[in-house]
This record gives sequence, C-alpha cells and structure tokens, in this order.
Amino acid sequence: MKKTVDLKPKKPILAYMGMDKKTLTEPIPSQVVEVVYPQKAFTLAKDDIRGKLFEEGQINTGKNVKATELPKNRLIWTNDNLVALKTLLDEKDPVSGEYRYRNKISLIYLDPPFMVQDDFVTQNSIDIEVDEEEGVVSIKEPTIIETIAYKDTWKNGLDSFLQMMRERLVLMKELLAPTGLIYVHLDWHATHYVKVLMDEIFDYGLFFSEVIWSNESTSGFKGQADKWIRGHDTLLCFSKTSKPYFKKLFLEKVESTKKRYDKYDEEKKDWYKEYTNDDGTNRRVYLSQTIGSPIADVWTDIPSFQTDNASRTYTGYPTQKPIRLLKRIIEAGCPHNGTVLDAFVGSGTTCEAAEQLSNKLDCSWIGIDNSKFAIHTARKRLIELNGKPKGKKNEGVFKVRPFTVENMGYYQRGVKWDPIQVSNQADSYRKAIIELFGGEYSPYSKLLHGKKRGAWIHVGPLSAPIVAEQIRTIAEEVKDTEFKKLYILSADFNAHHQTDIENIKKDLGVQVMVRLIPASAIEEVKKRLDLMKQGAKDAEQINEMPNIAFFAPLTVKINTVADGKEAMIELAGLEVDAESFLDSQKTERRDELQKWLDKKTSWQSFVDFWAIDWNYDDLKIAGEPVFENEWQSFRKRKGKKTVEDLVVKAFHTYDKPGVYTLAVKVTDVFGNDGIVTAKVVIK
Repeated sequence: MKKTVDLKPKKPILAYMGMDKKTLTEPIPSQVVEVVYPQKAFTLAKDDIRGKLFEEGQINTGKNVKATELPKNRLIWTNDNLVALKTLLDEKDPVSGEYRYRNKISLIYLDPPFMVQDDFVTQNSIDIEVDEEEGVVSIKEPTIIETIAYKDTWKNGLDSFLQMMRERLVLMKELLAPTGLIYVHLDWHATHYVKVLMDEIFDYGLFFSEVIWSNESTSGFKGQADKWIRGHDTLLCFSKTSKPYFKKLFLEKVESTKKRYDKYDEEKKDWYKEYTNDDGTNRRVYLSQTIGSPIADVWTDIPSFQTDNASRTYTGYPTQKPIRLLKRIIEAGCPHNGTVLDAFVGSGTTCEAAEQLSNKLDCSWIGIDNSKFAIHTARKRLIELNGKPKGKKNEGVFKVRPFTVENMGYYQRGVKWDPIQVSNQADSYRKAIIELFGGEYSPYSKLLHGKKRGAWIHVGPLSAPIVAEQIRTIAEEVKDTEFKKLYILSADFNAHHQTDIENIKKDLGVQVMVRLIPASAIEEVKKRLDLMKQGAKDAEQINEMPNIAFFAPLTVKINTVADGKEAMIELAGLEVDAESFLDSQKTERRDELQKWLDKKTSWQSFVDFWAIDWNYDDLKIAGEPVFENEWQSFRKRKGKKTVEDLVVKAFHTYDKPGVYTLAVKVTDVFGNDGIVTAKVVIK
C-alpha cells in the first residue's frame, strides 16, 4: 500500500565545512585620523571647499567636533571588514539617535578576493617605480596583517571563502535600503556557489540579474589550446525587496545613427532629420532627443582595465576595474542622494566613480579595506581627480568633495598577542621574535616579555597595529621598573600615535621606541621552531640563522619659516630604510644603488605623497587633534612617465596672529606614514 506524506517545502541551502560557525563580532569605535580637503599643490588652500562646509554646518573649528559634522564620504582602514560592517550597522546619529546606515545603503558593490591557489604574496605584490630615470624599481609586498587575513580566509579553500562571504552578506542585507541592490563581482572560481549562497540569504525570488561582463579581447590572445579561452566575469545582483530602485540605461548613439541626422537647426544648435507625413506635414526629429539601444545583461562595450588605454588611471593593482564599469553600476542602481558601499575597495574605483557622478546623483560613498596601501592609493586617486577636466569639452572639471580617513577594528583584541593563531606556542613565538630582534627573552610580566640594552621589550599583535591604549598601558607598567625605555614590536603602527608616545614620555618618563615586525621575521620564527622540534641540541644551530632587521616607522624632517602673516614649510628629508630597500633589489646592483642612496636628494624619490595641516589644533574629536589634509603634493604618473614633479615647499597666509601648530604627513612609495609637528609664531 502506497502512502503519500506532505512535506513542508524548504529552501535549498549550500552545505560546506564550517557553515554553522558564527564569528562573534562587536561594534567598535571609529577613529577619524584625517579629514581630506582635495587641493593640489597649485591650489593655495582649502578655503573654498571648507567655507561651503561652514555654511552647511558640517565643520566647526576650535572645539570638539561631533560625528554628524564630518564629511559623509568615508575611507575606512580595518583589519577585518566584518567588524567594520557591524560597526556601520550599529552606528547611530548622536543627535537624533537614529541608525545612520541600517536599512539605508542604496547600493553595495563587492569585488572580493578570488580563489587563487598560487602564493598570496606573489599574486598581490605591486611593482613600485622609485626613480624612473635611474631605473630603480622595488616591490610592495602585502603586510603581515593582509597575509594573515588572507590565509585565514583560504585556510580551508572554498569552504572558508564561502563562510567569509556568508557572514558579510548577512550584515550587508541588513544595511541595504528596502529599494537597495547588491552586486557581487566574481569569476569562474566561485560564481555558482555564491549564487546559491545568496539565494539562501536574500531569497531566490529576489535574484535581480546576472550580468556577464565580457572583459577581454580574444584576438591575438594566447590561451590554452585544450579549453575555451576565458573572457568574462560574472556580476550577481540581488535586491532587498521586490521593488528595488533601477534606472534603465542606454548605450551612446553610434556614428551610423548620427549620420542620418543630416540637417542642422541654427536656432536650436542641434542636428535633425525630417519626415513627411501622409497629409504632407513635415516633422522634425532632433538628435538630442533620441537615445541609443537599451543596455542588456551582457556587457561587451567595456574593455578590461588592462586592455583599455583610454583615459585610464593605473594604480598598480592587478585586479583594478575600469571606471566605466562602476559608473554604469552606480548610475543604474543608486538614486539621488543615495549611499554607495564597497567593502573591498582596493584601488578606490568605486569611490572615484561615485565622485565622477556626484553632480548628477549627489551620492555619498563608503570604502573599506584591510590594506593601508589600498586606502592610501584611493585617497591619492581622489585628490588627483579634483581639478581634472571632464571627458567632454566645455564640461568643466571634477570637484571632489571632502572625505574622512578612519581606522576601525583595532580595538577588539586589546593587549592580547595573537601568534598567528597558534596560541599553545605563544611563549615560543615571543622568545624567537625577541631573539631575532637581538634581545633576551626574560618575561617580567604579561606585558613585558624581554630585555635589550637596558630597555624592556613587548611583542605586540601580529594581526593589527598597536594602538594608543595598549602603548600607554604597557608604559604604565614600565614606569615603576629599573628601566625607563621600552621597545614595542608590532605588525604596524599608526603615525598619529607619535604624539601619544611624546605625551607618554612627558607624563610617565618612559621612552617608547616602536619597531615594525617584517613578514620575513615570521618565516624565520617558523624555521627556528621547526629546528627545535627536530631536536636541535643547543642554541648554536638556531643562532647561526641570520638576524632580521626590525625598522622604525617613517621619520620626517621639515624646515619652517614665519614672516609676518605668512608661513613656509619645506619638506627637508625622509629617513630612508636603506638596508631593507637594498635587500629588495638584485644583489649585483647593491653597490650602484648604495651610491644612488647617498645622493642628497635621493630621499625625494621615496616620497609618494605629503600633506599639510596649517593649524593642527583646529579640529578635535574627543579631545584629540585630527589631521586636516589641507594641501597636498604627490607624484603623478601616466604610464612610465612622470607628468608632475613633487613640490617640496608650501606657503600659507594666516588671517589672525597667534602661535600655530603645523603638521606635516608623509606617505612613502610603500604606503608607510610619518607625521611631524612644529610651532610657528604669526604676527
């Protein structure tokens, strides 16, 4: 006898290892480290842009500034964009108490790291031209923070990637406005898996579109002979609800269409063609009134960045996307006054595209990345866009709006040391790193791990920069000991904390010296621990291995002159990490490059960007000064040719007499920051 059982239909889900895991993520404070007013060296100051902000009430000076008074556009550097997304989700307006972004983001674009099996460092290294004339080239490798994040993402291959995407997509769905759209840009590695994942998270019925971007020309392409040549990426688009915002776009009119409009109306300044109706009446159709063909879901008219030579801005990122691609996505999916979010911002294409459309859409943008170099590249790219002529004649120039640069996500680990997720070997790792540094492992407390030449050593986090709270906590413990010096070894260091270090010396009498842990040190530590596991009988075998250099953060030198109401700043020097730079070059060129380094002006070749805050005490948040990036000069390149030289002197006229604190911030070609301050007396 046959029986039929009615089952409640269930939604298909994607099963993979770790799918039931959930990362506990807490929102954390955002630290605004910079407010950027895009002004290039040939512009005197930020007055025109900043004056407008005064009128709108967005910026106040001489007092602590509230978050609502800062620019809406934001570049966020974080060690984990999951933390940043959670923070944005829970962020509230301090005046109204309403959520700032929850259910309010108009458009999200994601270009996550594709699943590659090759070495992460090799795939994500960027060639840096230091001195074109001398043929000096170096390589920017990923930082320890990026490397650890990547290895964590791919530790279980595709399973890890899908879990990484799931956790972020869930938060992004909550961020999306009811009319919002989300695009995920993928290649063949994971497209089909992510489609099923998004069906589950957003709902199968809310799958909005699959866009095929045919991004490569196959003519002359030397592909593999045993398979079809790959020439496309896929963009999966889902909506939050059944009624998303979408603007239908049309291709530009082709030349063959334009030629049919063969008559010209002098009064209307427009071409037209004329039709005669059956009753003999003439009717004019003007070229300006016509539209091209509607854009379908297969895009063949936008070449990849690598093959499109038309007006491109090369940043060195191997996965950089063309600006036309992002402009199309934003123009079609973001309403007027909407907000665009990119959580893997890379070189900043999404932010630039939104700025290029700002006159038309007036949309704000948020860019997030775990690479400091990416945030610097995007910042520089946006400043460079300011004042650049628009594509068509007589359309004026781009006017880039102010934006913030923020740190987010470096607080949740506290002072806990994270030894590449090998907690049971924490002491072994600390001991090996201290010995590599040339110190003695002699733990005094949980915070003081060793000694070197009359100074304590603290081994800081490998997965995040050391933060101000940690530095002061460690220094507090040092002040009551016999030594008054402290080395802090860390994966990264925020240049703005240099002021905190100076205050610690005044307040506690403790001299703090930060040294950066190079990626090569981690590999060396692993080798030493492997030797110990293999039964090295004494320390000789281990000590025979080479020492690793731990370099100090960037040090900047300036000259200042005040004359009446005018001040001058000269960028006078940069302490170049010569040994590390030489190690990155070919051995046979070391002597030649050493001579080049010895030149008085060679340091200028390492300066990628420098900026000035003419009144560093003018803007404060929570009592701490925020660097207002008012004036900038940087290396501009087109292909391999330098098109604008670095300006090393800047002038400013003050409105009122007084004692002002100047601040100069420098970013070198590898993305490292340095900041220095000075006082000037204006009469």
